[in-house]
Amino acid sequence: MSSAPEDNSNDSPDSIIERDDEFAQVVFDGRNLLKSSKEFQTDDWAWTTELDDGGVFIFSYLLYDYKQQVLSLSRLKESVYMLNLLRHKMLPAQEKSGLTQLEEFQVIFTLYERLKLEEMSWDACEEYLNEQIIEHRKTN
Repeated sequence: MSSAPEDNSNDSPDSIIERDDEFAQVVFDGRNLLKSSKEFQTDDWAWTTELDDGGVFIFSYLLYDYKQQVLSLSRLKESVYMLNLLRHKMLPAQEKSGLTQLEEFQVIFTLYERLKLEEMSWDACEEYLNEQIIEHRKTN
């Protein structure tokens, strides 16, 4: 995923549209895969029809781990819901965080990769997300 400058107010309309297009394309491809692939047409996958765009974006990222058998189907479902919940509940509004939509997902995916290596409490996850936001602000 691409990184954007910290001060999003200086983003050109073209770069904002490009990032929005990248997000929309991943969501479109994810929904298309879920609707067109026979693998996802069973009752086991019915939960995916309830996903919002952010959930589909997260699903698309985690699908690789499912295909590599890092995640079982039940863990995939749990992880998609958990990461989407964390994104909604723990990340500050974009105006406060200074992160673009894609950078928010980068922070969430960084947490996911960390959670694959170690168990963390809810508070530890929140602290880690705050640290990642600060890092994004420094590097962008």
